[in-house]
Amino acid sequence: MTDKINGYGRTELPASRSGSVKRTEQGESARSAGGEESTRTDAVALTDTAVRLKRIEASLAELPEVDQARVDALREQVDAGDYQVDGKEIARKLMQLEQDLS
Repeated sequence: MTDKINGYGRTELPASRSGSVKRTEQGESARSAGGEESTRTDAVALTDTAVRLKRIEASLAELPEVDQARVDALREQVDAGDYQVDGKEIARKLMQLEQDLS
């Protein structure tokens, strides 16, 4: 049996860190042998890490994809001929990235 997960990617946080879902067995209600209606309750609790990750995700979603001020400053440097490329520094950072990934 599979359950569809709804709400993936939402940035808002729940009011509390735990909640419960009431689910009845076999459709709307389940009756025991004595005719009593029974319900099964499932509980979900988010860890502190999950809550922090959700907050980080929400704050990142608010940031612009491009730092336009930095782009404009670099564009001015390139146009003025003042932008200098340090090939050794680029190579060093590429090597560091490769080491970090392995």
